[in-house]
Amino acid sequence: MSNLIEDALTSNLAAWLNDNRPDAIPVTIPIQVANRDELRTRPCIVVAASDTKPVSAMRHTARIKLDLHLFTQVDDTPASEHAIWASELVRLLADVATLRTDLNDDTFCLHDLLMRESATTPDETRGRETVVSYEAVVSAV
Repeated sequence: MSNLIEDALTSNLAAWLNDNRPDAIPVTIPIQVANRDELRTRPCIVVAASDTKPVSAMRHTARIKLDLHLFTQVDDTPASEHAIWASELVRLLADVATLRTDLNDDTFCLHDLLMRESATTPDETRGRETVVSYEAVVSAV
């Protein structure tokens, strides 16, 4: 069950982010799902799900750790632009009511999306990585 729910969450969310991309995030930045064989170039946004915990009182429902990774390259993207893109992602996902309206259907239901933490760190390839973490409560069949 956990793979089905994780796949539904990440696929639906990546597609929704792509369709509802804020003007501040250029369309040239790909939005991808982790654990797929897509070629990653920087900058990019990667949606990843992990640590799925079934909710015993609700069939086909789980609490999922959801991470959005924003990767940029120091040589190509100023820190200020990276920060704007990260804040736009957070702002976009703060509207859980719109997310529910747009994503929920007969086979998928986003019950809640709770922000947990975020951090921006340099990485070993002269880049930056911002990770914005959420806990998603999702049902999928």
